[in-house]
Amino acid sequence: MANKDGNELATVKVYLNTGIIATLVGVGFLASTLIFGVLFLILK
Repeated sequence: MANKDGNELATVKVYLNTGIIATLVGVGFLASTLIFGVLFLILK
């Protein structure tokens, strides 16, 4: 039983880490889109 609890906690931790990584990737994508958009407008 103790092993099952440990695995469940690890699974929850992995899910949390996945959410954090997905959030960071999304924010990075938005930031890069804005930066390239501004650069494109300036160079245009």
